[in-house]
Amino acid sequence: MNIGYIKLDKLNKIQYIFRNTFKIINKQNNCYYIPSNNKKILNKLKERLEKDKIDYIVKEEGINCEYKEPNGKYIVKYILPEIVKECLMKLEKEEKLEEIYICVEKFTKENIQIVEEMCENVKVVNIVTSNIRQFQELEKRLEKREVYITVSNNKRKSLKRANVIVNIDFDDFKSYNVNRNSIIINTKEEFNLLKDFEGICIERVEVCTNKVMRIFSEMENINKSKLIETEIMKLKEYLQKREMIKTNKLEIRKIYGRRNEIESKEFENMKRNFNQRGRSFLVEN
Repeated sequence: MNIGYIKLDKLNKIQYIFRNTFKIINKQNNCYYIPSNNKKILNKLKERLEKDKIDYIVKEEGINCEYKEPNGKYIVKYILPEIVKECLMKLEKEEKLEEIYICVEKFTKENIQIVEEMCENVKVVNIVTSNIRQFQELEKRLEKREVYITVSNNKRKSLKRANVIVNIDFDDFKSYNVNRNSIIINTKEEFNLLKDFEGICIERVEVCTNKVMRIFSEMENINKSKLIETEIMKLKEYLQKREMIKTNKLEIRKIYGRRNEIESKEFENMKRNFNQRGRSFLVEN
């Protein structure tokens, strides 16, 4: 993952006129120093970024360059344990007594590691997948370590009573009977939400840390949450990303849905719904 850092250069008057006139952009490593916020300079910057095959940029406040930036989506997959914990805390639920549902198709090393880590934090992990055979093999392997998951693809029942759903790579839930008042934590870039869904769908997060990271001193006027996210993007392995999150004690600062920040009152409403459903379930049984 190639990250470009965009900064306004500190110039005297002569340097400023010269660099703007000839549209000169200085590059040091992956840091691009521009002389001004001039539209022609920004257009040339964009061309340079594309030529250098930069995937994402992080820019100083006030720079209006239109280019792909980290927005709190990428990090969702790697900070799932903290998001689940935060959600359950807001619902006043004890993590070790709750079960979650993970919707996943691809049997990859990273997805397996996500499942294994989530098993350490909650009572039960329920895997919903059409890739039954491979995930049942994982179920058997975990059972030997006395770690228990369930694997199913019952489209009528699998997600009917799910309160917390983690979507790893499903495109949609249209063929499933989903609890429409659940919490969905979506890690997939493109995901079609059911039209009658009335719960919470988490799409992005903003993170923070009390620790002083090296990158902060190097990029003083850049959004810290975006800087943290780009540092995670640079790492290749899931366990490396998780280690960085734990070492730097990253915390969830804000949780976002499809458009705006999800406010506390939305979790309060969800908590009431969960409690009502719990009482209804006891009466039925």
